[in-house]
Amino acid sequence: MDLLRGDSPEFIIEILDTINLEVPGNPPLTSIQDLAFSEDFILLLDRKQGLLKFDINGKLLQKIGKIGEGPDEYAMPYAIHLDEKENVVLVADWQKMTVISYDLGGKFYSTSSKFSGYPISFYEDKDNLLVVQETINGTKEKPRQVLVSSIEPKTFEVKNWERPLYGYHSDFTTIHQIPRLLSRVNNASLFYMPIIRGEISSHSKRDTIFRKVNDHLLPEYQINFEGFDPILQLRISQIVMSDKYVFLRLIYDNRPYFLVIDLERNRPLIHLKKLFDQEMTDEMIPRPFKGDRYYSILRNKENGLEKNPQIVFYRLQ
Repeated sequence: MDLLRGDSPEFIIEILDTINLEVPGNPPLTSIQDLAFSEDFILLLDRKQGLLKFDINGKLLQKIGKIGEGPDEYAMPYAIHLDEKENVVLVADWQKMTVISYDLGGKFYSTSSKFSGYPISFYEDKDNLLVVQETINGTKEKPRQVLVSSIEPKTFEVKNWERPLYGYHSDFTTIHQIPRLLSRVNNASLFYMPIIRGEISSHSKRDTIFRKVNDHLLPEYQINFEGFDPILQLRISQIVMSDKYVFLRLIYDNRPYFLVIDLERNRPLIHLKKLFDQEMTDEMIPRPFKGDRYYSILRNKENGLEKNPQIVFYRLQ
């Protein structure tokens, strides 16, 4: 809590490029769920518009699939994975508990078997493509779990069925945005799934980032929550892990706070209040692009009307 009240060092940002999505003919983008980049195009998953394909100048090329209940449609798209080698894009459907594939021209390929959990993200771990899932409606006897499956992106062959990485008890059943909770730092696989707290006094005041060793998780970093009022709700609602940093969105007393952990140097937390001289929002949280490069989504309002956002690429120092 002292960190949130006090001053904190700021990142030095080197802007590399921008893509403006406010182009004539583009549909209104309401809530960008996920992005995937190629040298020639961008794939963008919007909560209401579905999966859209843009050129590198931000002009809409086509829609891929559509929201619906059909076998070639997605009901609640939550994440995408681009595999240019196989000429496919995968869409994780949270509601149907499946993964749907299309070719890059928009043709439907196939739908996977139903997963044991609700898919929320993809993660490439060396040569494996992992589908990260969550279970809901946990109990004390059978807590909620995070599940991981390894699949082949073209055939949907499951190489490794679900195995729980971490289980926890929670009364919450809402969907939480967790873009990326797995990472590799100094050749170690790291995993972070925070406990969702009600009253702080009823839960542990410590969260852990684990290091995966074979099929076990060992504590690598610990985050202590101190100085918070025990009767107010405290939770981390968003996580983005890169190969160097963890970016967290913490909610306390109905107010959002954005925190950064330097995993590579094991440095203390940074309280990220602004980015690009703007107050932080959920979409602005830095997301890994390539190497030491990141991207953020910047909203733009003109004469009180919200326009489609820009995608900004940059380095952090």
